[in-house]
Amino acid sequence: MIKFFRHIRQRLLTENKVSKYMFYAIGEILLVVIGIVIAVQIGNWNNDMNRKKLEKILLSQVKEEILMTLNDLESDLSVLLLGQRSNARILNYIQQDVVYADSMCFDFMFLIQDEYIYPKEAAYGKLKEEGLDIIQNDSLKNLLQSIYESQFPRISKDHAFFPDIAEFLSEYYQEHFKPNYDMSLKFKAEFPNDTIQYPFSYTNHENKIVQRTEGFVPLDFEALKNDYKFQMLLRQTVKFRGYKIRRYIITKNIANLIIPLIDKELTQNN
Repeated sequence: MIKFFRHIRQRLLTENKVSKYMFYAIGEILLVVIGIVIAVQIGNWNNDMNRKKLEKILLSQVKEEILMTLNDLESDLSVLLLGQRSNARILNYIQQDVVYADSMCFDFMFLIQDEYIYPKEAAYGKLKEEGLDIIQNDSLKNLLQSIYESQFPRISKDHAFFPDIAEFLSEYYQEHFKPNYDMSLKFKAEFPNDTIQYPFSYTNHENKIVQRTEGFVPLDFEALKNDYKFQMLLRQTVKFRGYKIRRYIITKNIANLIIPLIDKELTQNN
């Protein structure tokens, strides 16, 4: 083909047909330009196809990450809600000036417990390396940025807005409580139907009823009820735990929005 065009050029020059040669040269240039444009378009099309394939691979991996983290969210939220309930009950014990009962040791146990998530982020990290513009669905992209860069850090250990409740109460507990050694005492808690994983070691889990023996016993319950320092600590933990519960619920809701959006992207054009 190249020899063919070269032969035409030589013949036109030999015959001194300058005007025809100029038209021919322009046509040849146009053919080259058209060829380059077509090649670029094919290259762009191939690149777009490869990007779409990569997007689906990475979104599939991100979905697995979020599902694993959602499992932790459900589990931790159960513990935080038990702590919230125990906190309210202990405040009520003080306000109503009740007599100590052995079962209260479990409320004092859940009062001091705190939870954090440890989200998987490898797949999202790969997405960021490729550029988040690889995600074609803007709503999905914004939700992923929100959950990974805003919500997850707020309920992770190293980025929490409030102090760890267990550490916050640890010194006071060491001075005013002892472990419960009465193994005949049983704690029972019923969890919501959407709980994915139970955060307890248990001996019985029929109908989502969990039982275990544990707890903390106040050394002097009557003195504890009149201790203003303890009352102040109780009210502060209400604030800490309430904030974290709200953040957990927000994060859980965002995760539940993301999963169907990813599923939709994965099934498109398949």
